Formats: sequence, C-alpha cells, structure tokens
Amino acid sequence: MEKKRSLNILFSVLLFGGLWGILEATLGTFLHLPAIKVAGMYASSTTIMVPLAMMLMGACYKKTSSFLSSIYMGILAASIKAMVCGIFHLSFNPVYYILLESACMAAAIFAIRPKEVLSFRGLGTFILANTAYLALATFIRVDVNNTYTRIIVANFEQYTFMFNAVAILYTFAFGAILYGVKVLAVKYNWKLDSIKKIVFSPITAATVASMMVVLTFVIR
Repeated sequence: MEKKRSLNILFSVLLFGGLWGILEATLGTFLHLPAIKVAGMYASSTTIMVPLAMMLMGACYKKTSSFLSSIYMGILAASIKAMVCGIFHLSFNPVYYILLESACMAAAIFAIRPKEVLSFRGLGTFILANTAYLALATFIRVDVNNTYTRIIVANFEQYTFMFNAVAILYTFAFGAILYGVKVLAVKYNWKLDSIKKIVFSPITAATVASMMVVLTFVIR
C-alpha cells in the first residue's frame, strides 16, 4: 500500500509539475514579451502564471492527499529551471520564485486542507498562499544592492494588494470556467473514467515531464 501511494505521488508530481514547467516555458515566456508587458498587471505572469501554478498544485494535492506534493512539484520545476539558468548564465530569480510559490501553497494547503480544488475552501487556500507569496516575493524583486526601504514598501503594497486583487479575480474566473466544464461533463456523460486513466497513467506523466525538460531548454 505504501509503495502504491509513493508511486501515485511520484507520477502525479511528474504530471502536474511537468504541466507547470510547460506553462512556465510557453505562457510564462509569452507574458514577458515587451508587447504584452505594456498591459501591466492585467497580463502579468504574477497575476496569470502564479494562479495557474497554484491550481495545478491544488489538483496534485487532491490526487495525492499529500501537501508535500506541492513542495515536490516546486523542486522538480525549479531544478530544471536552475539547470537552464546555470548553463546559459541567466538570472536565478525564477528559480527562487518557483520554490517560494510551492512552499507558500504547501503551507496554505496544510493550514486549510481543502477537499476540492473548485470550492470556496480551495479559493481560500489560494488567497492565503498567493498573499503570502506576493508579500515575500517583494524582497526577491528588489535588487540585492538596493537597500532602500521605501522601494521595498512600495513593491510590497503594489504586489500584495493590487496584483493580488487581480490574481484573485482571475483565479475565480479560471475556477468558474473549470466548474462549468465539470458540469457539462456530468450532464452529457462524458467518459471521464477513460479520460482519467489516460491522463493519470505513468506514460502520460513521463511524457509531460520530458516535454517540460525539452521546452524549458529550448524556450528560455
């Protein structure tokens, strides 16, 4: 039984962690394009990517019943990103962000223990995790050589309140869309069991994780 649970955690982390890495490499890169950054916080990786990553961590928790799965996902995604940053001499800030996201989400899950991702407890878990993440990430955003307190305070207020509010609204919208899909699936009797067997198979998990590694190296 313990071996089966460990394998469930392993393949779930590979699947959801791989999806997180794929989103970081594709959508995350797109959101950092100059033309997109003009939209500010309304098209920022902070308000779009972070909620998606935390929803994936929530889904992984539901599949494994282990809050540590969020930590494992963060370690997986951050490890691959760190390799890329080291090889191509890029900033390691994204690595710190990924690890901080996973730690905040794990702590929020441990505190609230939501039974469903698409629920008010699930939304509360995200709000707690995201608020903690944005408050702490403020200190990563400030250059290590810049010790001006006023800049830290300004960033803290901007990200913890303004960006956080937009992220919460987006999360509510994402959740509403997914809930609508879930209702349609039940209403029209989609073959969910067959789909789940394919999605949660070891082959799918390994494939998604492999794609994450390739895309992270190719799109950097």
